[in-house]
Amino acid sequence: MSIMDLEKVVNRARKAAQGSHTPCGPITWVWGKEDLKALVKAIHESSEIVMDLETTGLDEYAEAGGDTNGGYPARIVLASLTLPSAERAAAGAYNWRTFGGEQPTTYLVPLSHPASPLLGSWRKVMAIIGREINRSGKPFVNANIKFDARWVFAQTGVDLSDRIEWDTTVSSQLVDTEARTRLKIRAARDFGIEEWDDFDLGTPGAAERVDLIQLGEYAARDTYYTWKIEQEHRDQMFLTGDEEPFDSDDIQMARLGKVATYVAMPTVRTLTKVEQRGFLLDVDWVHAKIEEMDALRLKACEDILGLYGTAPAPAPAKDGVTTAATSKWFRGFVAQAIEAGDLRVTARTDSGNAQWNKAVLTAQQRQGSPAADALLRHRDATKTLEFLRSWLALRDPNNVIHATYNVGFVKTGRLSSSNPNVQQISARLKPAFIPRPGHVLLDLDYSQVELRVAAFISRSQPMIEAFQRGDDLHRLLAAKIAGKAPEDVTSLERKRAKAGNFGLLYGMSPGGFQSYAATAYDVSLTLAEAQAVHSAFFEMWDGMRQWHEKAKRRAYERGYVTSPIGRTQWLSDLYSKSSFKASHAERNALNSPVQGFGSDLMQMAAASIMGTLPGYPLPKVEGAHVVATVHDEICIEVPEDRWQEILVECKRRMEDVNTFLRPLDCQMDVPIVAGPSAGTRWGVHDLHDEDDPLPAV
Repeated sequence: MSIMDLEKVVNRARKAAQGSHTPCGPITWVWGKEDLKALVKAIHESSEIVMDLETTGLDEYAEAGGDTNGGYPARIVLASLTLPSAERAAAGAYNWRTFGGEQPTTYLVPLSHPASPLLGSWRKVMAIIGREINRSGKPFVNANIKFDARWVFAQTGVDLSDRIEWDTTVSSQLVDTEARTRLKIRAARDFGIEEWDDFDLGTPGAAERVDLIQLGEYAARDTYYTWKIEQEHRDQMFLTGDEEPFDSDDIQMARLGKVATYVAMPTVRTLTKVEQRGFLLDVDWVHAKIEEMDALRLKACEDILGLYGTAPAPAPAKDGVTTAATSKWFRGFVAQAIEAGDLRVTARTDSGNAQWNKAVLTAQQRQGSPAADALLRHRDATKTLEFLRSWLALRDPNNVIHATYNVGFVKTGRLSSSNPNVQQISARLKPAFIPRPGHVLLDLDYSQVELRVAAFISRSQPMIEAFQRGDDLHRLLAAKIAGKAPEDVTSLERKRAKAGNFGLLYGMSPGGFQSYAATAYDVSLTLAEAQAVHSAFFEMWDGMRQWHEKAKRRAYERGYVTSPIGRTQWLSDLYSKSSFKASHAERNALNSPVQGFGSDLMQMAAASIMGTLPGYPLPKVEGAHVVATVHDEICIEVPEDRWQEILVECKRRMEDVNTFLRPLDCQMDVPIVAGPSAGTRWGVHDLHDEDDPLPAV
């Protein structure tokens, strides 16, 4: 860019900063070395750093012509940093509640944008900013902050995870589980301004095609209003020290402040490290499994063709054929199968259409239906192929998968994941993931954590005492149902009881439990058998029914439920005219505190292992790197010459929950147990199985 062109851009930037249609603090552009020095000085003099990146897409490892980002390469187009002065902040000069008075300055750094004078050195400039953030020791803040940290790490090698202090997407979900957490929506609602979606940046490469000054204005508002929302949430949660909680609502918000401090934000820091490190994919294993599953899919197609002489219709997906229940082919196939007596309509949707889900087809498969068998085999092979092929597309140049863990998206506080969905990786596909050379994988799985948490919350004394004794709850329930001694219970009887313990925990009806047992545990029950399990459950675990009734009654009275540490879920659907919505909200009144608290326990344990949990008395476990969290399981990559000692220490930390619950004013009297295993692949316990004695260290 010529000096004349740069002067034009600077002048336009100055005018734009003065005439922004959405109120914002002062803006300073970084055009060269002197401006960059001023930015570095401001970073070190700030009270916190609110930084947001505009990028060419969502995949920080995307390459030109690759499978992600529409084939557009990963670049950081512009960085926006809102930097409140530490001195002015301490003096109370800033007022986040209004637009009047003094406001923090926002620095805009054009990077890979074609109009940027820093275009040729954008990675170097971004690395300087990242290193100075780390050196400053100042808190790092943003909405969906893991995204920005991941991009900085991937493009510059600078790790900002230890500086992460606050994520307004997560705090928004804590404050109100039913409100939308998107920054622009919250800012418009909370501060009475217009949303600033001036243009669509969702298309790969769009940020480099829009006008630089307009992009800067857009980004400046992002960080400025993130700062305001952060201040608002800290104030609401009594984390600023300005006021003390007064009434019950205040006390509840103060409890949420502790959840934010000791659970939610440490979880964000931990998962940033997990995502940045990623999980190594065995590409050869995946290709071999694709060949195997494709052969099974083709065999299922042949069997379907042989039944009635019609092959599945071609699907839009490459090399695929569809057996989707909505397709014209499927409806015709089912009609022929019903006419031949190979399928029966046993369930219908709310609209009256025949239902052909996994539970329905599995039940008829057991009864010898060739049509149900072929359809299930085809569906399984097709879904598995979709998973495997997506992994090949998502890997980085080093064959590492960087899944995204969604914090603040699930109302209960549980995690979800995407790209890929780690929660849906079955046991047979886990071996696709392997440790880096010189390392092994540890699996630590919380045993029956939802039952243990439910026992703690419900105060069911028989269940609490059984856990304290170390009894097998499934065997105890099976013995009651069968009327025999626990040691005489068969494996099938125990499996039925296991389905009962987990399925009836949240108030499921006998009919609903019958369907659940078939789908989740492959256990076929008559309605009478399901009723027998239902009755035995509530007789065996005295206090459960009372908890169900009390929890639902209190939910209707207050409109929300809380977990033992104060995590809140609002349940406005309790008052819905729709019986479906109301009954769903009633179930959430039971399962939300249990599932949310169980997830919080696991995330705090992972944070203690990774050294991101404030106040924990021990440092991080050296050499331990969490590479995946799935429901109640943590997978950890460790050096192969130290796995025994690390396994023992990680198990101890996962079970010592009262140490990290203490700041949250909660102590459990139900033991939490983690099953430890170790292996050379994920899910392959060839070094240590959880039933083996712990290694001597």
